[in-house]
Amino acid sequence: MKINDYDRQGHLRLRPNFYHMAIGMIFVTFLFFVYAKLLCIFDIPALFSIVFFNLLFVFFLFPLEGPLVRKVVLLIAEKIVGNLWYTIQLLFEDTMLVLDATSLKVMVLIAKPFLDFVWVVAVWSISLSVLTTYKIKAERMEKI
Repeated sequence: MKINDYDRQGHLRLRPNFYHMAIGMIFVTFLFFVYAKLLCIFDIPALFSIVFFNLLFVFFLFPLEGPLVRKVVLLIAEKIVGNLWYTIQLLFEDTMLVLDATSLKVMVLIAKPFLDFVWVVAVWSISLSVLTTYKIKAERMEKI
C-alpha cells in the first residue's frame, strides 16, 4: 500500500517545519531575556502579553510554509509594534495620573485587555497575509 500525501478527505497533509520552530524558540528565548531587563519600563501584564504572543507566533506561524528570514522579520516587526503600543498606553496612563481623571482610569482598566487584543489581531492578520502571499507566488511559479 503506497502512502499518499492526501488523506481520505482530499486534504494535503503537511509536516510542520520543526527547524523553523526551533530557530523561532531560540530567538524568542533570547528576546525574553532582553524583555526581562525592560521590566522597569513596562508593567508585568504588558510583558506577559508580549511574551505570550511571541509563543503563539512561534507555535502557529513558524510551522507554516515560507522562508525563515521572512518569519523572523515578522516577529521583529511584532516586537516593534508591541513596544510602541505599550509605550503609547504607558503615556496615556501617565497623563491620566497627572490629570487625576478617575473615570478615565476605570475605563482604561476595563478596556485595556480589548485594546491589547486589537494589536495582536492586527499583527497576526498581517503576518498571515504576508506568508499567504509567499505561498500563492510559489504556486504560480510551479505552474509556469
